[in-house]
Amino acid sequence: MRCGVLIPAYEPGEALPALTRALMDKGVPVVVVNDGSATGLEYFERIRAQGAVVLEHKENLGKGRALKTGLAWMAEQGYEGVVTADADGQHSLEDILRVARALASGSRRLVLGIRDVSRMPNRSRTGNCLTRTLFRLLYGIKLQDTQTGLRGIPLTGENRSGLLSLTGERYEYEMEMLIEAGELFPAGIQELEIETIYLEDSDTSSHFRPLADGARIYSVLFRHFPRFFLSSILAFLVDYSLFNLLYYLLFHRSVPAAVLARVVSAGVNYTVNRKLVFGSSYHLLGYVKICLVILLAGSGLMYLLVDCLSLPAFLVKPLVDCGLYVLSFAAQNRMAQ
Repeated sequence: MRCGVLIPAYEPGEALPALTRALMDKGVPVVVVNDGSATGLEYFERIRAQGAVVLEHKENLGKGRALKTGLAWMAEQGYEGVVTADADGQHSLEDILRVARALASGSRRLVLGIRDVSRMPNRSRTGNCLTRTLFRLLYGIKLQDTQTGLRGIPLTGENRSGLLSLTGERYEYEMEMLIEAGELFPAGIQELEIETIYLEDSDTSSHFRPLADGARIYSVLFRHFPRFFLSSILAFLVDYSLFNLLYYLLFHRSVPAAVLARVVSAGVNYTVNRKLVFGSSYHLLGYVKICLVILLAGSGLMYLLVDCLSLPAFLVKPLVDCGLYVLSFAAQNRMAQ
């Protein structure tokens, strides 16, 4: 397998040419994408002089776009595997080579360099724990580190177009890759433990913006929720309106009116979710199972909290419903993957 290292770089420091030189001394081809840097241009000149390939963005387009640019170029050059690494010195030469060897084994798995979360700074550790917990809850994939930039990506005829068409131009692109990993990398994911390196000036050398880039990442994680919420509102309106029509104009009894209205609204909810929210992988049997579990859980919790513990029903009901609504979204989101 022909493999190379891809490094997206924006206003780099001395660590970049040092890493590039070390890799090339080991016989590893290196491609660097200058993502519109205004400073540190002398480092790109040094990299070129070393014999590495430097691709240019005229303006800063983001890490995701830089990765796509590099992946597209390397695919055209016949590379079958790409190891992505960061430009700030947080990935050691030894770890990059380990990921490259795992990628070159021919397993066609996505290889992730996994850091020791316990050795991260507090802010990074908290964000990483929250992100990987939500990722597992929403997509059913257990990973130790969802934010690693050290990855071994197999390039095949089946996944090249998918990798280049993923949404996201900045840090969220890497999250999109993990979400779509089942489609892009049918052989699965391999995790390799790597050294956890945080430089003293990592806060100043990093171009990650906690608020703006964090919001982009979480918008990818919860990308289905806005339409899911609107679908739920529509189902509620159908249920409420139909119940009143059936009760006052036809049955004059609450139970048959409620049951028929709920069946119709559930059908509307399923159809909208399948066509406009989750897509064709969303299936009726799974939807019915989730609805039954939510119904039983809601009834059981109401009985326990209201009938057994005598808590006020008008307070318990919305709390139970909101909690189960979140779980319902997570279960349906996982079902659609």
